[in-house]
Amino acid sequence: MSVFAPATPFADFIYRHFRSVHALKLGLALLVAVTINAIWAPPHFIWSMVTIVVIMMSLPQVGGAIEKSLQRAIGTCLGSAYGVMLVATVDSYWLIMSLLILAVSLICFISAGRYSYAYLVSGFTIIIVVGDANHDTSEALWRTANILSGCVIAILVSLFIFPIKAKQDWRSQLTHAIDNMAEVLAQHLKAPANHDLDFRAKLEAAMKAVLTQKKLFFSLEWESKTLKKHKVLLSQLANKQVRLITLLELLPLTRWQEEDKDAYLQINAVASELAFYLQQLAEFVAGKAQQLPTLPECLEQELQHRLQLALASAPITSTIVASTTDLDAAATDGEVPQGFALTGYSWLIYQLAIAVEALYEDIAIIEIAYNKQPASQITSGKAD
Repeated sequence: MSVFAPATPFADFIYRHFRSVHALKLGLALLVAVTINAIWAPPHFIWSMVTIVVIMMSLPQVGGAIEKSLQRAIGTCLGSAYGVMLVATVDSYWLIMSLLILAVSLICFISAGRYSYAYLVSGFTIIIVVGDANHDTSEALWRTANILSGCVIAILVSLFIFPIKAKQDWRSQLTHAIDNMAEVLAQHLKAPANHDLDFRAKLEAAMKAVLTQKKLFFSLEWESKTLKKHKVLLSQLANKQVRLITLLELLPLTRWQEEDKDAYLQINAVASELAFYLQQLAEFVAGKAQQLPTLPECLEQELQHRLQLALASAPITSTIVASTTDLDAAATDGEVPQGFALTGYSWLIYQLAIAVEALYEDIAIIEIAYNKQPASQITSGKAD
């Protein structure tokens, strides 16, 4: 099922109340650990509960819990193996502690990147297992076993009891970002000339939603094979949202003269279509529309032509008309064909069109991938 398909009532309920559900799941995981202790009473049982809290407290999503559990398990096994080896083979207190300090320092030096948590866990597991260097290997092994059992409990509870999916959160954040951008553009176009509306709050909310999307990438990889195959595309999609937000931040800074009003209104008529396309895209991502809406073929070329006509109708003395220097610079950049009468505002609307089209393209690729269509059918999502 597509990541953009309408959410089931159960999944929607879990997402809307995910804080309460997450707290309930953490309590159930601890209850499982307490029950195991009541039945078998394994030594150093407390480490099982500590592990559950560390893994589940800050990561409600299934993918995040799996990622962190596996890193903790790997780090625990490596750290425990080294710690047990020290306890079993070295009798000197100072030699054990020297080798412990050396290992932890080395781990600190190489710890970086995606698996930094595994390095961290291996470092403090060595310290936990070795302790004061006055116990036998059985105590170290029991501590390790309890940490691993805590990892298993955390994964099972996350997977099978009211699973909170990172896909649902990512999709909600993507909808929130696009919806805020569409609203900013629509409000700007409806406002009077030289308005002083402040869009910072909405654009900051959109940017926050984009940053949240980036934090969910690792979790998404564990939950969806399709999204894992397109993890580069997810990053590109986030960057394109940032570009669109940046362009929207420039809108309130635009200024024009009264004699330019007619040309400005014609340009805004073109821009209003972009706001409509963005709103349609947000509805599809939210699951309110079953099919991805289509864009006109060669949207940016069509807008280029219509903006040319709008500018051509403006007075010759209008301050909206671009200077020869601006045209030469634009032609040098190669972003638009020569002959396109660029101005600050019309150029901004043109770039907005390109950014909106780029969002459609990436979301269309993800949707087609979920439908398992051949790669040759992956298009930009435009109408034929």
